[in-house]
Amino acid sequence: MPGRAPPRKPIDIAIVKSPFSWLTSLSINCKTAIRLQSAALDHPLPWRQRWGLRIHLILCRWCHRYGRQLGFLRQAAHSHPDQLTQAVPAQLSPEARERLRQKIRAAAQDGNPSP
Repeated sequence: MPGRAPPRKPIDIAIVKSPFSWLTSLSINCKTAIRLQSAALDHPLPWRQRWGLRIHLILCRWCHRYGRQLGFLRQAAHSHPDQLTQAVPAQLSPEARERLRQKIRAAAQDGNPSP
């Protein structure tokens, strides 16, 4: 037909590169972002991981929020180091112990393995 254009050749996607292909090499998922945020507290990250994490935190509000919470916990732990070493053992009152014993015995008599 005289007015019809010839069919186009399909484009090979492997040949065409996006001008932002370097950016996709920096993209990380949420699981990796969480791991990198924890690792960044212990040691400096390599530049590629650092920039990948920054880009992800700009785009993902949940990971950004997690990073803020992690920073808060770190700051709280560093501001009260004396309280970290003084763990208070959890003890039940004698009345509570007796109530637990009675429930365990009653459950054993009924044939139930747990209360």
